[in-house]
Amino acid sequence: MLAMLAGCREKPAEMEVSETRPLTSADQVPKLMATSQERFRGPGGGHGSGGGPTAPVKYGFTKPEGWEQKPGTSIRLLNFVVGPEGTGEVYVSQTRGDLLGNVARWRRQFGIADTSGEDLNKMPRVVVMEAGEGLLVEASGTYSPGMGRPEAPGQALAGVIAVLQGGGVFTVKMTGPEAVVKAERERFLEFCRTMTPTE
Repeated sequence: MLAMLAGCREKPAEMEVSETRPLTSADQVPKLMATSQERFRGPGGGHGSGGGPTAPVKYGFTKPEGWEQKPGTSIRLLNFVVGPEGTGEVYVSQTRGDLLGNVARWRRQFGIADTSGEDLNKMPRVVVMEAGEGLLVEASGTYSPGMGRPEAPGQALAGVIAVLQGGGVFTVKMTGPEAVVKAERERFLEFCRTMTPTE
Protein backbone atom coordinates (compact mmCIF):
# COMPACT_ATOMS: atom_id res chain seq x y z
CA MET A 1 0.00 0.00 0.00
CA LEU A 2 2.83 2.40 0.83
CA ALA A 3 4.43 1.58 -2.50
CA MET A 4 1.16 2.32 -4.33
CA LEU A 5 0.77 5.63 -2.58
CA ALA A 6 4.35 6.56 -3.34
CA GLY A 7 3.71 5.89 -7.03
CA CYS A 8 0.79 8.33 -7.05
CA ARG A 9 2.78 11.30 -5.83
CA GLU A 10 3.62 14.06 -8.23
CA LYS A 11 7.22 14.42 -9.29
CA PRO A 12 8.85 17.05 -7.04
CA ALA A 13 10.27 20.20 -8.55
CA GLU A 14 14.03 20.35 -8.99
CA MET A 15 15.86 21.94 -6.07
CA GLU A 16 19.40 23.05 -5.42
CA VAL A 17 20.95 21.37 -2.35
CA SER A 18 22.73 23.96 -0.23
CA GLU A 19 23.40 21.88 2.90
CA THR A 20 23.49 18.27 4.05
CA ARG A 21 22.81 16.42 7.29
CA PRO A 22 23.39 12.89 8.58
CA LEU A 23 20.66 10.35 7.82
CA THR A 24 18.20 9.79 10.68
CA SER A 25 15.41 7.34 11.42
CA ALA A 26 13.00 9.62 9.58
CA ASP A 27 14.74 8.86 6.27
CA GLN A 28 13.57 5.25 6.11
CA VAL A 29 10.14 3.89 5.15
CA PRO A 30 8.61 1.73 7.90
CA LYS A 31 7.68 -1.89 7.22
CA LEU A 32 5.80 -3.11 10.28
CA MET A 33 4.57 -6.48 9.11
CA ALA A 34 7.75 -8.50 9.48
CA THR A 35 7.55 -12.28 9.50
CA SER A 36 8.23 -14.21 12.70
CA GLN A 37 11.67 -15.11 11.31
CA GLU A 38 12.44 -11.42 10.69
CA ARG A 39 10.98 -10.30 14.03
CA PHE A 40 12.92 -12.73 16.19
CA ARG A 41 15.93 -13.84 14.15
CA GLY A 42 16.56 -11.12 11.62
CA PRO A 43 17.47 -11.63 7.96
CA GLY A 44 20.97 -12.82 8.80
CA GLY A 45 19.83 -15.50 11.27
CA GLY A 46 20.71 -13.58 14.45
CA HIS A 47 18.29 -12.16 16.98
CA GLY A 48 17.10 -8.99 15.30
CA SER A 49 18.27 -7.16 12.22
CA GLY A 50 20.99 -5.05 13.77
CA GLY A 51 19.96 -2.08 11.65
CA GLY A 52 18.78 1.36 12.60
CA PRO A 53 15.13 2.18 13.30
CA THR A 54 12.63 2.73 10.55
CA ALA A 55 10.77 6.02 10.26
CA PRO A 56 8.58 6.85 13.27
CA VAL A 57 4.94 5.99 12.60
CA LYS A 58 1.69 7.36 14.01
CA TYR A 59 -0.53 4.81 15.72
CA GLY A 60 -4.20 4.37 16.45
CA PHE A 61 -5.04 2.61 19.72
CA THR A 62 -7.69 2.04 22.35
CA LYS A 63 -6.64 3.78 25.58
CA PRO A 64 -7.23 1.61 28.64
CA GLU A 65 -9.47 2.97 31.35
CA GLY A 66 -7.53 4.98 33.91
CA TRP A 67 -4.53 5.70 31.70
CA GLU A 68 -3.65 9.35 31.17
CA GLN A 69 -2.00 10.30 27.90
CA LYS A 70 0.87 12.77 28.05
CA PRO A 71 2.60 14.62 25.20
CA GLY A 72 5.04 12.54 23.22
CA THR A 73 8.74 13.33 22.89
CA SER A 74 11.41 12.77 20.27
CA ILE A 75 11.84 9.28 21.72
CA ARG A 76 8.36 8.47 23.03
CA LEU A 77 5.89 8.23 20.15
CA LEU A 78 3.08 7.60 22.66
CA ASN A 79 3.37 8.39 26.36
CA PHE A 80 1.06 7.53 29.29
CA VAL A 81 1.01 7.55 33.07
CA VAL A 82 -0.82 4.75 34.86
CA GLY A 83 -1.74 3.65 38.35
CA PRO A 84 -2.46 5.63 41.51
CA GLU A 85 -1.22 9.22 41.18
CA GLY A 86 0.51 8.32 37.91
CA THR A 87 3.18 6.22 39.61
CA GLY A 88 3.68 3.99 36.56
CA GLU A 89 4.45 4.86 32.95
CA VAL A 90 3.90 3.31 29.54
CA TYR A 91 5.54 4.50 26.37
CA VAL A 92 5.91 3.42 22.75
CA SER A 93 9.13 3.92 20.84
CA GLN A 94 11.21 2.81 17.90
CA THR A 95 14.89 2.41 18.61
CA ARG A 96 18.20 1.19 17.25
CA GLY A 97 20.01 -2.08 17.66
CA ASP A 98 18.73 -5.63 17.70
CA LEU A 99 16.34 -7.64 19.80
CA LEU A 100 18.92 -9.22 22.09
CA GLY A 101 20.74 -5.95 22.80
CA ASN A 102 17.58 -4.09 23.75
CA VAL A 103 16.18 -6.90 25.91
CA ALA A 104 19.55 -7.20 27.65
CA ARG A 105 19.53 -3.46 28.37
CA TRP A 106 16.04 -3.64 29.90
CA ARG A 107 17.05 -6.58 32.09
CA ARG A 108 20.29 -4.90 33.21
CA GLN A 109 18.13 -2.05 34.51
CA PHE A 110 16.76 -4.64 36.96
CA GLY A 111 20.12 -6.14 37.87
CA ILE A 112 20.00 -9.11 35.47
CA ALA A 113 23.56 -9.12 34.18
CA ASP A 114 23.45 -11.69 31.39
CA THR A 115 20.87 -12.26 28.66
CA SER A 116 21.36 -14.88 25.96
CA GLY A 117 19.56 -15.98 22.84
CA GLU A 118 18.28 -18.93 24.87
CA ASP A 119 16.68 -16.47 27.30
CA LEU A 120 14.84 -14.87 24.37
CA ASN A 121 13.61 -18.25 23.17
CA LYS A 122 11.99 -18.87 26.57
CA MET A 123 10.10 -15.55 26.63
CA PRO A 124 6.37 -15.59 25.81
CA ARG A 125 5.19 -14.35 22.41
CA VAL A 126 2.24 -11.95 22.55
CA VAL A 127 0.04 -10.28 19.94
CA VAL A 128 0.91 -6.72 18.98
CA MET A 129 -1.02 -4.65 16.41
CA GLU A 130 -3.49 -7.55 15.96
CA ALA A 131 -1.51 -9.35 13.23
CA GLY A 132 2.01 -9.22 14.63
CA GLU A 133 4.06 -10.85 17.35
CA GLY A 134 6.29 -9.45 20.04
CA LEU A 135 8.34 -10.81 22.92
CA LEU A 136 7.01 -10.17 26.41
CA VAL A 137 9.86 -9.12 28.73
CA GLU A 138 9.16 -9.02 32.49
CA ALA A 139 11.36 -8.26 35.48
CA SER A 140 11.08 -6.92 39.01
CA GLY A 141 13.31 -5.56 41.77
CA THR A 142 15.41 -2.42 42.01
CA TYR A 143 15.06 -0.36 38.84
CA SER A 144 18.06 1.63 37.61
CA PRO A 145 16.71 3.67 34.68
CA GLY A 146 19.89 5.68 34.07
CA MET A 147 19.83 9.11 32.40
CA GLY A 148 20.50 10.70 35.82
CA ARG A 149 17.39 9.17 37.40
CA PRO A 150 17.86 7.51 40.81
CA GLU A 151 17.46 3.81 41.53
CA ALA A 152 14.06 2.76 42.87
CA PRO A 153 13.39 -0.49 44.79
CA GLY A 154 10.16 -2.49 44.49
CA GLN A 155 9.67 -1.75 40.79
CA ALA A 156 8.69 -3.93 37.84
CA LEU A 157 8.79 -4.05 34.05
CA ALA A 158 6.39 -5.40 31.46
CA GLY A 159 7.60 -4.72 27.94
CA VAL A 160 6.73 -5.88 24.44
CA ILE A 161 9.46 -5.72 21.81
CA ALA A 162 9.56 -6.75 18.14
CA VAL A 163 11.98 -6.41 15.25
CA LEU A 164 10.87 -4.06 12.49
CA GLN A 165 11.29 -5.28 8.95
CA GLY A 166 13.90 -2.95 7.51
CA GLY A 167 15.80 -2.40 10.76
CA GLY A 168 15.49 -1.38 14.36
CA VAL A 169 12.97 -2.46 16.97
CA PHE A 170 9.50 -1.42 18.11
CA THR A 171 8.88 -1.32 21.86
CA VAL A 172 6.02 -0.80 24.29
CA LYS A 173 7.43 -0.50 27.81
CA MET A 174 5.64 -0.25 31.17
CA THR A 175 7.54 0.41 34.40
CA GLY A 176 6.45 1.41 37.89
CA PRO A 177 5.83 0.01 41.35
CA GLU A 178 5.48 -3.77 41.19
CA ALA A 179 1.85 -3.67 42.39
CA VAL A 180 0.94 -1.13 39.69
CA VAL A 181 2.60 -3.09 36.88
CA LYS A 182 0.90 -6.28 38.04
CA ALA A 183 -2.51 -4.56 38.21
CA GLU A 184 -2.11 -2.97 34.77
CA ARG A 185 -0.60 -6.00 33.01
CA GLU A 186 -3.74 -7.22 31.21
CA ARG A 187 -4.71 -3.68 30.16
CA PHE A 188 -1.16 -3.22 28.90
CA LEU A 189 -1.34 -6.38 26.75
CA GLU A 190 -4.74 -5.36 25.40
CA PHE A 191 -3.34 -1.93 24.52
CA CYS A 192 -0.56 -3.64 22.53
CA ARG A 193 -3.15 -5.70 20.65
CA THR A 194 -5.24 -2.65 19.72
CA MET A 195 -2.43 -0.58 18.27
CA THR A 196 -2.67 0.11 14.52
CA PRO A 197 -0.23 2.06 12.34
CA THR A 198 -2.15 4.93 10.76
CA GLU A 199 0.52 6.03 8.26
